Amino acid sequence: MIEAAWEGKVQFYELVFGTWLTYGFLVIMWERVLREPLAEWQYVLITFLGASFFWVNHYFQNAPFYPWMLNGYSLVFLITYFSVCVRGRDRSTGWKVLATLSAIIFTIAFIMFEYIARILVDSVGWHEFWVMLLAYFGFLGLITWRARATSTRAA
Repeated sequence: MIEAAWEGKVQFYELVFGTWLTYGFLVIMWERVLREPLAEWQYVLITFLGASFFWVNHYFQNAPFYPWMLNGYSLVFLITYFSVCVRGRDRSTGWKVLATLSAIIFTIAFIMFEYIARILVDSVGWHEFWVMLLAYFGFLGLITWRARATSTRAA
């Protein structure tokens, strides 16, 4: 059973708001900075795994075993990130190290985008409904952007 006292401050609206922005960030990082476009499923998988940190931070942030859980999950994420995005690419060792370390940049960006949602609610005074609505319009824009990018690549 999950103890209520273990629950952290991270809320669902923060996750929803941060996810669409992080997806876009991941695409731009790989396509424009690292200059190695990934298949769309790879962007989806990495963003999904990043978003699943919500479980750890929402339900277990105050649990006595939280550091172990967070570090274990982080290790699994980093190994998966390397396996899905970096391994097998015909690039230099330096590029592969940089690309692997981009997982940390991805994580920091995700946290930052979630924190923007928290600021909008806690400091600016928006209701979380409006943050969620903004996020859903963001997802629509993201879907349109990626659909066009995918159809352009296929043509």
